[in-house]
Amino acid sequence: MFSQPLKDRYEENGFLVVEALFTDGELAPVRQRIDALIADPASRLAGVGIGREGDTKPETKGTGDVRGASFLVRFDPFFQDFARTPKLLDHARGLLGPRIKVFRDQALFKPPRGQAKPLHQDQSYFLVDPVDDLVTAWIALDEATLDNGCMTYVPGSHKHGIFPISPDPERPVHHIPDTGAIKLGDAVACPVPAGSVIFHHGCALHASADNHTDTWRKALILHFATSEAMSARDELNEQVSLEID
Repeated sequence: MFSQPLKDRYEENGFLVVEALFTDGELAPVRQRIDALIADPASRLAGVGIGREGDTKPETKGTGDVRGASFLVRFDPFFQDFARTPKLLDHARGLLGPRIKVFRDQALFKPPRGQAKPLHQDQSYFLVDPVDDLVTAWIALDEATLDNGCMTYVPGSHKHGIFPISPDPERPVHHIPDTGAIKLGDAVACPVPAGSVIFHHGCALHASADNHTDTWRKALILHFATSEAMSARDELNEQVSLEID
């Protein structure tokens, strides 16, 4: 159950780790769907997007293992039902307020020996206004460890708004945030067991390292926003994954 101390921790650090919010039994059908998608991307429903490990560079775009999927919640009733799980919504509403939507959804994977995701803010992509009205729920479908690329966060970084960005010269799909003269603390690694959910502010700087193992590290990500919040990018407002309230 969500509580005020959890919200206080989120507001101070910009992220909140809730271990084992989901049981193995609750996640089993989700894993089954995700594993089937990875094994046969062509089986996806119309509208669901697929990303590949090579998509971070123009010359390798469309190659490599499946790296992620987009719009599972938007187009698949199974994932819509999962997104409405009461204990998940209880935490999202506790952080955002009583009326929310799933603004965007993704499934992100690190295949064996998969590459890192560099430091970034979700809001540099989504530009949701009001700026505090975007909370990402990162749901661990597998155990996330230091070896397989667990999430890392810079505590307090969410208090500085959206940083200016420039493209990564090596992997242009990624953004490099310019934090200027702001003094930020060191990033904190957040290894978690499967079924855990990490909620983070849209302006929280976060990253994940390379997967140094021979197994997959998979996560389902729901970007919650208040019902009234809107993006500065019109096309994103037309692609909202799920209206809830």
